[in-house]
Amino acid sequence: MKKAILFKIFKKTRKNINNVSSLFIKGNARFGNLFVTINNAIIYCEILNCKKIFIENSSNIYIKNNTIFDKKGNFTIEPNKKFNLRDNFTITLDIYYYLFNGFPFLRNTNRLNIFKEQLLNNLPKVVVHPNDLYIYIRSGDIFVRINTSSISGYYQPPLCFYENILNKYKFNEVFIISEDKLNPVIQNLLIKYTYIKKTRNNLKLDISYLINSYNIVGAKSTFFSVIIKFNNKLKFLWKYDFYQQKIYKFPFYYTLYKMNSSNYYKRKMIPWANLPNQKKLMINEKCINNFDIIKQ
Repeated sequence: MKKAILFKIFKKTRKNINNVSSLFIKGNARFGNLFVTINNAIIYCEILNCKKIFIENSSNIYIKNNTIFDKKGNFTIEPNKKFNLRDNFTITLDIYYYLFNGFPFLRNTNRLNIFKEQLLNNLPKVVVHPNDLYIYIRSGDIFVRINTSSISGYYQPPLCFYENILNKYKFNEVFIISEDKLNPVIQNLLIKYTYIKKTRNNLKLDISYLINSYNIVGAKSTFFSVIIKFNNKLKFLWKYDFYQQKIYKFPFYYTLYKMNSSNYYKRKMIPWANLPNQKKLMINEKCINNFDIIKQ
C-alpha cells in the first residue's frame, strides 16, 4: 500500500524506486513545511531502504550533519549538502509533498524524540514561568498582498478571541510571538493590553519559548502544528475553530479550550485573500460563542 503511494508520487521522475540509494529535498521552504517534508522523506527511506537524505537548504531546520534518524543507524540526514542531481539513484522530492494518505505526521515516537533532541540541542535555553501565556499569532506572508489562491484557507482568529482569553483568565506575564505586526490584531492587542510583551522576532528563541511554555494560544499554521508536537510541558491550549487536529491526528495531553467561529465570520473569511474588509472584520467581529473545554 505505502509503496504503491510512492510509485504514484515519483512516477514523473522516471526513476526506478526499487533502486533508490538516497533522497534529495530541494527548495527554500520555511521551518514548518520543511519539517513535514523531512518527516515524510524519512518514512520514504524506511520503505525504500535508502541510506541518505540530502537537504538543499536547511537553514531553518537546525539539524546537524550526518544525523542518524533511526535507532539502527540505517540512514543519515545531511543538511546543506551539494549533491549531483544526475545521480541515477537519487529522487528529487518536491518540498511540498506532505500529508499524503498513509503517511503519519510525526507520530513515530522514536523519530519524534530524535527530532526533539536535535532541535533542543540547537536552541537557546529559556526560562518560562508556569503561569506565563504565549500567544502565537500567524502573520507574515498571508498579510503581505491580496491573494486568492494558495492561502485561501488561512484566515486567522478575530481580535475578540484574544480579548476573551485575556479578560477571563489571569496570567503572570503575557507574550506575543509573531514574525512581524502585519496581522491587524497584534497592534490592537498591544494598545489595549499594555502589559503584553512582544518577543523580539528571533526564530530560534521563539521556537524555544513555544516548546517550553505551559500556556499557549495557537493559530492556523504548519509552523505551529509542528512546534506543538515537541512541547511536553503544555497544560492549556486555546484555539479558534480551525485547529488542524483532524489533519495532523496528534494526541494531546493538555486541556484544550476551543472557540467556534460564527457562521458569518467563516463565510466572510473563506476564501482568505487579505482583503481590506476581511482585516476590518478581524477587528470588529463579536465573539458570541463560549469556549468548549476538551480533554483527551
